[in-house]
Amino acid sequence: MALKTRLALRTQIATDTRETQINSTIDEYINQTVQEIQSPAWAFEQTGQKGYEHKWSFNRRKYTLATVASTEFYQLPRDLDAIGLIRQTTSPQKIRFIPDDLFYDYIPNPTATGNPKWYRIWEEEGVSVRLTADDTIEVLSSSSSDTTQTVRIVGTDSNGLSRTESLTLTGETFVPGTITWNAGDVLRISKSASTVGIITVRKATLDVTLVQLAPTELSARFKIISFYPIPSSAISVYIEYYTRIRNLEGDNDVPDIDEKWIWIIRLGAMAKVYQYQGKLELFTATQGMYSAGVRSMVRADMQNLDYIPTLRSGLRNQQGGWISLEDSYTITEV
Repeated sequence: MALKTRLALRTQIATDTRETQINSTIDEYINQTVQEIQSPAWAFEQTGQKGYEHKWSFNRRKYTLATVASTEFYQLPRDLDAIGLIRQTTSPQKIRFIPDDLFYDYIPNPTATGNPKWYRIWEEEGVSVRLTADDTIEVLSSSSSDTTQTVRIVGTDSNGLSRTESLTLTGETFVPGTITWNAGDVLRISKSASTVGIITVRKATLDVTLVQLAPTELSARFKIISFYPIPSSAISVYIEYYTRIRNLEGDNDVPDIDEKWIWIIRLGAMAKVYQYQGKLELFTATQGMYSAGVRSMVRADMQNLDYIPTLRSGLRNQQGGWISLEDSYTITEV
């Protein structure tokens, strides 16, 4: 089966379910299905069953960061959904996650410095650059067409009060805010709708960019990580992580998953249409096939065909004697 665009999927689903009046709703069902596939635990009957918390291999990425002496906190890539592995490569060692309930048992002095052995995950930040001093915020677009959408800012002001502010875009002309935001606190930025241009959110002083939002990106999230002992020098930290499967934003978008599994998205969206139509028998049957398809997709993604846990020292020939493999890979009988 070839890759299908959102338009092709919607058309096929509408035809199969005989439902042609809810195109925008079918688009939502397609993306809802994509996000269900992203976290497939729901498709398994038992908690903890093999594959229950599966992370998709096609979503795996790598990232390297350099620590700074005496710096505890670091920002992770904006597309990170879950961490797979962290190790330091300067003096190779796996850095392990430590939960809060064990943190002070294993790390009685969290201010100590050295080579990191543990990490913790903190809040999700909404900007890629934090305010270094209390300041107001301004927004603008790279397109003059963006004049109706609003940008919403949520955070803590300089008096420590929780505040929100909505700024209506005026194209490529910056729109100043009036609230002075507290430096160092978490800020959340979101748009009311997709835009034509890239939205830049910056602090008023010196026009320092805090975050940029792509046209179809409504909000950004950046996870914060901390290392213990706190790094005492600059070391290289290698991170393997998993992203999320993208939503299909336009009719010419295609899913991130392999084309052989496109039918699972179709079944998942069809089940939702049948539920909307009140056709419960068709919903139950289609949902069952959809769930089984997700489990099959998980099992296929878990396979490691070249995994050989032990190496044999030799092979037997047809006469029962041993055949050894020399370094040159020439087979000789012994």
